[in-house]
Amino acid sequence: MVVPVLNEEGSLGETLRSLRAQTFTDFELVVVDNGSTDRSREIAAEFADRLLVETARGPDLARHRGFVEARTELLASADADTVYPPTWLARLVARLDVPGVVGVYGTMGFRESPPWRRALEARAFAALLRVSHALGVPFAGAANFGCRRSAYLQAGGYPAFAHLACADVRLARALRPLGRVVFDPRLVAYTSRRTLALQGPVGTAVQFLRIWVDIALERNRVPPRHYLAQLERRGTGRR
Repeated sequence: MVVPVLNEEGSLGETLRSLRAQTFTDFELVVVDNGSTDRSREIAAEFADRLLVETARGPDLARHRGFVEARTELLASADADTVYPPTWLARLVARLDVPGVVGVYGTMGFRESPPWRRALEARAFAALLRVSHALGVPFAGAANFGCRRSAYLQAGGYPAFAHLACADVRLARALRPLGRVVFDPRLVAYTSRRTLALQGPVGTAVQFLRIWVDIALERNRVPPRHYLAQLERRGTGRR
């Protein structure tokens, strides 16, 4: 399991505690620090089996570092601002163990929401993801994604898509010729609403549609500008 991190001291502890509380326990927890200036490394050291440092900036490159150094065939991807139900990893591994499956992804709710609202958010997002999946765009998010290492490397990994927005989705699409990429609406994780708060509902919807069209039509023109702007804010201590 790989978790990239950049200045996430406020949420990282809760994330890693939720991963250590998984019912499936036969895994290695790899945290890849991407240049944190806060206490993220210190917090990660309390929970991680291995703590790596990746100097090339960007979550995709940090995640790739963890994936290539992983010692297992099955890879699970998690985010430093996301919390995971205890059975999350067991479900992900069970889906990846099905013959012919090379990737799996699930839905999301917001960690800040009360439990009843989280469930509604996850179901609503799952409905959107089902439609996208049926239309040939597996809109996977790295916070809730797993794949086979051999297929990941064969598809080119994150570096092949790191210059574009939503590299996770592009990677999932590149995996499809190698086997089945499965969407599981019961594979749920709860992430931060930070991006939604920064862009607002309308801005988020517009950005989602813009990226979706870019991927569906294979234009490959939309760069990851929004994340890079967040990266600069975090790196200078601004929120």
